[in-house]
Amino acid sequence: MSNSLSIIILAAGKGTRMNSATPKVLHKIANREIIMHIVDTCTKMKPENIYIVLGKNSDEIKKLLPKQVKIIIQNQQFGTAHALLCAKKKLEKVKGNLLVLYGDVPFLELKTLKQLIKKNDNINMLGFETLSPKGYGRIKFKKTKVLQVIEDKNLKDEDKKIKICYSGIFSGNNKKIFDLLSKVKKNKNKKEFLLTDIFGIANSQNLQISLFLAPEKEVMGINNLYQLSKAEEYFQSKLRKKFLLKGVYLLDPKSTYFSYDTNISSNVKIGSNNYFGKEVIIKNGVSIEANNNIENTIINQGAIIGPFSRLRNGTVIGARSKIGNFVEIKNSKIGANTKINHLSYIGDANVGSDTNIGAGTITCNYDGKQKHKTTIGNKVFIGSNCALIAPIKIGNESFVAAGSTISYNLKNRDFSIARAKQKIIKEGSKKFLK
Repeated sequence: MSNSLSIIILAAGKGTRMNSATPKVLHKIANREIIMHIVDTCTKMKPENIYIVLGKNSDEIKKLLPKQVKIIIQNQQFGTAHALLCAKKKLEKVKGNLLVLYGDVPFLELKTLKQLIKKNDNINMLGFETLSPKGYGRIKFKKTKVLQVIEDKNLKDEDKKIKICYSGIFSGNNKKIFDLLSKVKKNKNKKEFLLTDIFGIANSQNLQISLFLAPEKEVMGINNLYQLSKAEEYFQSKLRKKFLLKGVYLLDPKSTYFSYDTNISSNVKIGSNNYFGKEVIIKNGVSIEANNNIENTIINQGAIIGPFSRLRNGTVIGARSKIGNFVEIKNSKIGANTKINHLSYIGDANVGSDTNIGAGTITCNYDGKQKHKTTIGNKVFIGSNCALIAPIKIGNESFVAAGSTISYNLKNRDFSIARAKQKIIKEGSKKFLK
């Protein structure tokens, strides 16, 4: 995109309608903060500058933002026009165009914004048509020329029928926008400087304001937790559609939750009630059964996962391996063709290929102070209900008998059994069962 473009994101609002201790723009959609959805889109446009206007108590937001986003503080909140004016010192001498966005409108498409800044008019405004316009400012226009934006509270009877609403998004020549802002007066009722007033001022000066329409959901704003839930629902439906069209089979799409960065190849089958957290990569031919929780994990070709497994913290599952029901794997690498079928915990481990981990086996990786590593070689057989006390190494082709507690290393092809000798007391049950 043109390097003469500057983008400013208005995000200084208090977000009180969220009724949440978390700042509004830090709430997440598909495990990505609302503000970062917007920043990601802005970055793709390759502008010369990205600015964000924040309120004075915004340290949490500042910590999240990438270095290329420049921060402007609105110490006193006197409305949206005042918020934009806070950037005047930074931008008034910058040549080119300015794109104004809002920190709670996360779904703007790149193609929409490119269209909005492409036409070389004085101001380009983004609107949308809705069957439920109550609460939105309405756009009075003739053909594609905007005449006025009227706040909902100031609508006259005939204006209430207008279905074209103002999204808050607009672009135009940087200098002209700040010239118009300097003429905005404080609204007597709201005691704020309203950004919508610049469009009436522009029309009175015969400046061209062109109207572009976007789908209503694309300009969806988020002001409360109900709207956040609807935004999550909408974004999940987009992700599901993307994967279905790519050739990912979803048994019950509505019960599957994806993160914004979930990466799935074609020819993958996913059962119902699956949760995919951040940083999940699933390769071709994988089958994910029902009811799994997977995050920060790579699953290689042809593996079978679940049902009821949990994979997390940098886990890598090898090709054609089987991770079965009630198995948790954390920060571990599992080799190809390995089976961990039932009721196991594998943490901080490297497990080789063609290895079998029996039901109920766990790696005891934490000693109360530190985590320790377990290394299991290739073609190893670990029987059921074993405890492997880390740090420990078990060599290739070793055999560990069921019920063993193993605390010493095994070399290649070793056999180990570590359990108490079984005793049988004839008719001894009478002593215990009376």
